[in-house]
Amino acid sequence: MRIFLPVFFLCCFLSVPIKNNAQSCFNVAAGNDTTISCAQQCLNLRAKVPDVRSTDDYTVVPIPYKPFPYINPTGVEFNPIYIDDSYSDVIDLPFTFCFYGINYTQCVVGTNGILTFEISNANTFNAWLLNLGDVFITGPIQPIPFPAGGVPNDQDYAYYPRAAIMGPYNDIDPEVTQPQPAKRRMEYIVTGSAPCRKFILNYNEIPYFNCSKAIITQQMVLYEGTGIIDIFIKDKPIISCSSLTNDGRAILGIQNWDRDKAVAVNGRNNTVWGAKNEGWRFVPSGGSSLLNRVEIYKNGTFISTGTTTPLGNGEVESIFSNICQPEDSMSYTIKAFYQKCDNPAIETEGSDTIIVYKTILPTLATATNILCNGALPSTITVTAPIGLTFEYTINNGLSWQTSPVFNMPAGNYTIKSRTINSNCVSAVDVVITQPPAFTALSNHINATCAGSDAAITINVAGGTPGYLYSIDNGITYQSSNQFLNLPPGNYNNIKIKDANDCLQMLTENILFIDTMYLQLGADTTVCAGNSIILKPITNTLTDNFNWLPANSLNNSKVKNPVASPTDTTKYILTAKWGICTRTDTVAVNVLRKPIVYAGKDTAVCINTTATLYGSFSNTSGIVSYKWLPSTSLTPTNALTVQANPGKTQQYILTVKDNYGCNFSVSDSVLIIMQPQVIAFAGNDTNAVYGQPHQLFATGGKNYLWSPAGLLNNPFIQLPLATLYNDTYFSVLVSDSIGCNATDNIFVKVYKGPGYYVPNTFTPNGDGLNDVFRPIAVGISGTVYFRMFNRYGQLVFETNKFMKGWDGTYKGQKAPVGNYVWMLKGIDRDGKVIEMKGSVLLLH
Repeated sequence: MRIFLPVFFLCCFLSVPIKNNAQSCFNVAAGNDTTISCAQQCLNLRAKVPDVRSTDDYTVVPIPYKPFPYINPTGVEFNPIYIDDSYSDVIDLPFTFCFYGINYTQCVVGTNGILTFEISNANTFNAWLLNLGDVFITGPIQPIPFPAGGVPNDQDYAYYPRAAIMGPYNDIDPEVTQPQPAKRRMEYIVTGSAPCRKFILNYNEIPYFNCSKAIITQQMVLYEGTGIIDIFIKDKPIISCSSLTNDGRAILGIQNWDRDKAVAVNGRNNTVWGAKNEGWRFVPSGGSSLLNRVEIYKNGTFISTGTTTPLGNGEVESIFSNICQPEDSMSYTIKAFYQKCDNPAIETEGSDTIIVYKTILPTLATATNILCNGALPSTITVTAPIGLTFEYTINNGLSWQTSPVFNMPAGNYTIKSRTINSNCVSAVDVVITQPPAFTALSNHINATCAGSDAAITINVAGGTPGYLYSIDNGITYQSSNQFLNLPPGNYNNIKIKDANDCLQMLTENILFIDTMYLQLGADTTVCAGNSIILKPITNTLTDNFNWLPANSLNNSKVKNPVASPTDTTKYILTAKWGICTRTDTVAVNVLRKPIVYAGKDTAVCINTTATLYGSFSNTSGIVSYKWLPSTSLTPTNALTVQANPGKTQQYILTVKDNYGCNFSVSDSVLIIMQPQVIAFAGNDTNAVYGQPHQLFATGGKNYLWSPAGLLNNPFIQLPLATLYNDTYFSVLVSDSIGCNATDNIFVKVYKGPGYYVPNTFTPNGDGLNDVFRPIAVGISGTVYFRMFNRYGQLVFETNKFMKGWDGTYKGQKAPVGNYVWMLKGIDRDGKVIEMKGSVLLLH
């Protein structure tokens, strides 16, 4: 397989077959294949080959991207392997390599894409910085050559080793195993045999540092005996992901041992750049040439040695004069022979192969394409140069004819022309086209209740686009393939034509089909208070609805109204679709909500029993009922129950339906427990003999006194009693509903007027005789009541009726002993009454 094409400056090009090259030490890129006229017997061939010179200096030129494999079964992964920013062990080269005037047999390889012959770098730090700053401080960018800078193993400064090949030199990280660790590989391999061996260094799919999505693949090739270096770059992204990388910055170049001479690809000497599928060759360009000679071979036989002229761009042009070729086509091999840079006694060889073809002047052919598939054959007419007599073949030489006209169906043809009885042939390709087979199919939609919804659709294939359609036998055409709003009937004259007026005919028959349907379904049931959506089943296009009765519907003119009947109702729907009408009915049965009555609120006397009378109505089936709270009821699941609440209590009667509506209706009744009647007839008292005495009772609304004969009215709260003897009275007190209680009072009768005074009292807090007071009988008012101790000191005084002395003096209990009392009052007749005496105080 050829790697470079030779360059020739000739006219008249034809397509050429693929051919194989002879093996060589390296590719010389001689030139391109070419074509000459059949009338020409000899020509001058020109070829360009590399001007390989001594390695004192280098020139870089672009070359076609034709790398060696990036992964090889016999490739050697250098050690230590896949460690970021490090150099390998010393690698022994398979041959002596000439580089900048020095011959090397060993090298080391860095994981950042660099090869150096300064083997003291083995297993040291491969600097990743490309500037003079440290990791955190950006310094000036440093291209090659670079004689100064950091030192080995110093990660803070740029360090470019001696005698280095940077292909390209950038901050990559082989430790990263993503995204495709199976393809990550760094290796070297030796191919060929002496003196044509090659040392190939591969970096396959290695990511940038801290940027696993940016992958680089590159290759360096060192050629034995010439000092030539090829660099191939499959992919070098310009993208960068980390502020600690060189931001896509890289060097593509070489530097000598003294680091005072370098060659770099233009624009790629420590700049930000990217590349894809590129090839570069560093060609030695020193003072002395290594080229011995350039020779040309025909079918493996030496013909001549060319004369060479330097072109000044790393190439020389070799001219081979008067190469004669009677054959129609011939293969030539150009071989360039060079001295080995390390041993001039040995030659290396580079070669390339070219082919020279003969042809007559090209002929022309015209053909008319077929407009309708399957129509009559087309005519091909060949036009030949004037002044010569030609014959023609359309079947690759099986038969020849002198007529330049061929009648052929559609297809691809090669027509060859030649002068009579000549072997020098010209060929021209002719294509006769025809459109694909023109076909048409139709389908229709029958007319329905909509009245004018019938349609015919025509589908075509093949032919030439720009179709027109007619259903009236071609009187009128339209561009749409659909005919809409058609009435029923037979359509026997459907025509379709394409842009070339190729024609197809079809027929269709449209029927009227009444497909309307309406179903309201089975009768249904709802619970009172609920709504139901009426859902008729009918055609999608049914669009007119009328429901009766309308008063319980939210909208009687829609398809799905909401029905809220208060009682069982039969609904009638009349629906229309175009000219078709349907009617159906459905009944909605309403299950009623119970009405509950727990009874009238009732008041009862304390500790008595009340009867609760519950009831319900308006049901649509069996119900259950229950009273709450149930603790004071007997029974709890009957409508009539006995309640013994012991206090005011509200009772709730709940009725639940057993016919599926989950109705739960409650009513309450209040049983008011009347408070205890507290009857009070007053404290025991005194009355004046034969004088009316006022009685007073409390605690209720109604009163009944006994004995009634001594009272002016035994049925009132404040009766008057006229007494002549000590008497006990009883009073029956009742409230508004008849709850009652009884109390008694004792009235002692005195003949007065005057005061009755006891002679002793015991103020010891036992509730008996604790207060010393005079009992007034027939007295209208007391002027004073005074108490004195044995020293004559006043210890108590009052003028209030029935107020007495409690046996204390100045907040302390008075001592046991006799005390003197004095009192003055006025009787009912206005007479002044004065009395005094003593009383014994005991504890």
